[in-house]
Amino acid sequence: MPDKGASRLVVRPTARGWQAILIGVFILVIAFLIGTTQFYQLGYAFAAAVVAAFLLGFAGSKGLRFYRSLPPEARIFAGKRSTVDLKLSGGPRLVGSKVEVVDRLLEPRSFDMALKGKGEAETEAPVVFARRGVYELGPAEVRTVDPFGLLRFARGFEERTEVTVYPQVYPLPDFPLRGGSVDAGARGVHGYRGDEFAHLREYRIGDDRRHIHWKSVARTGELVVKEFAVQAPRRYTVALDLYRRGLRAPEREIEDAVSATGSVLTHLSDEHLPSRLLCADRRMSATRFGSGGASYWEAMGVLATVRADGDRELGGVVWEERERLGEGVVLISRAFGEELFESVQKLRGMGLSVVVVAVASHTYRAGASSEREEKFLGNIGRLEAAGALVSIVRHPEGVAGLSGTSLSSWGSG
Repeated sequence: MPDKGASRLVVRPTARGWQAILIGVFILVIAFLIGTTQFYQLGYAFAAAVVAAFLLGFAGSKGLRFYRSLPPEARIFAGKRSTVDLKLSGGPRLVGSKVEVVDRLLEPRSFDMALKGKGEAETEAPVVFARRGVYELGPAEVRTVDPFGLLRFARGFEERTEVTVYPQVYPLPDFPLRGGSVDAGARGVHGYRGDEFAHLREYRIGDDRRHIHWKSVARTGELVVKEFAVQAPRRYTVALDLYRRGLRAPEREIEDAVSATGSVLTHLSDEHLPSRLLCADRRMSATRFGSGGASYWEAMGVLATVRADGDRELGGVVWEERERLGEGVVLISRAFGEELFESVQKLRGMGLSVVVVAVASHTYRAGASSEREEKFLGNIGRLEAAGALVSIVRHPEGVAGLSGTSLSSWGSG
């Protein structure tokens, strides 16, 4: 983005410039003391050099413009290497010169850029955002030196660039939800009739008369009906546990829970399964069902900024939303109370597919004991007995442990 405000100019002498100024002052003092014309002339020459350096340097840097932008269609994920495009233009008097750009990309970083052609230069700055969130890049400072090397001109550009960093996601090749088929964990065929027309067939007793194709009846005299796709894509709600427990949950635990949610949403998007996000945070952040890119990025945008500040447990939130869950639900849970078990059991009784990604919270805390592990595994057994498919996210493997051969064993439902 080009800088929209006026740049602020700061002029400072270089090391050579300080030498020229001090020598010129010293010569003028000597000339004043002894009254020698040649000394006056020499002192004035040093002063003239500094003035000329200022005029040339000011003229050279005056037309500079600084641009900072992200690559077109760029999506930035935490932990992944990205690039920021930096560009200078409008400095034809500085062609062949090196210009130093200091831009705040998380922290101040310096880049040497050589102006070429019509006085333009550009470079790609690699950057890695360790965490999800919304970041602000900038301001920047462009530094040039006059042809004599006496003065440094620093022009500040206050324009900021806002960057949304999405949570880190991982491939889930063994995740038990697939498009175009009855999903694991569903009781019977709990899909719903689609709107997509497939073909015509003969009328059978019990067919819906609203689907009779009357044009064909008029032409052939035989009853035929329109056949629709038997299974429309199943819709899933991905629900994230953001209940605030204690003063503060370990940061890594929250980030892994958010990352698991993003990974599941990515998997469902790749499988062309409509999905929506439901967060048990204080604002009850949620999105609508969708299967396109717009709905996916809306959900990922919510995940970029959500916090573990909820005042309600996941089980109660999901049960209250039961009429808006679609045909299945994926619960990203960090705790396992009675409310969660009851909700899973009731949802399965309604015929919904239920998958639980269980975050083993005790592994994120120091001094995890065998008793806590035993209790945790007991809770996993209860979820499986209630009809849910369960997988586990543990520290330090994190969400990467859900992919490939490291996938935790899924319950049989």
